[in-house]
Amino acid sequence: MVLFRFITKDVWVGSRVRQFKMVDHPGAAAVLVVKDGQVLLVEQYRPAAGRNMLEIPAGTIDRSESPLDCARRELEEETGYSAEHWEVLGHIYPTPGYTNEVLHLFCASGLTKGEQRLEEGEDINVRWIPLDKVEEMIDHCEINDAKTIISVFKYVRKMRQKS
Repeated sequence: MVLFRFITKDVWVGSRVRQFKMVDHPGAAAVLVVKDGQVLLVEQYRPAAGRNMLEIPAGTIDRSESPLDCARRELEEETGYSAEHWEVLGHIYPTPGYTNEVLHLFCASGLTKGEQRLEEGEDINVRWIPLDKVEEMIDHCEINDAKTIISVFKYVRKMRQKS
């Protein structure tokens, strides 16, 4: 199954048409879970970065599913958890310079523990880390995945507004 395509797009810029080469992407969804002050993260090797990274669960949207259905599926596959309550945190364009990917962000709660259902070749460790430690790790560049940083920022800001 082909998830991404390289395309050339003609766009009017000023008074002339320019060609842009880009990656056509079906979109993705990511899930932030905070329970009892702990953030649910997954640790996995990322070949493009050349190292293990801590991230919130996420994945590419199948062409026939909604962003929320993707988020539900990825949470369960990567962590074994399912969630009863879902809240939209918004969406971002992670790398608009070369792809049209839209990444949908969610916050989930009301967890039920199940079993991981990893895809072939995935090696994912589930970690619960205190929220204040996650913030420190972001500040010290120990967590530098954009979707994770943005989701944590949105969550912390939302909690601050509630108090």
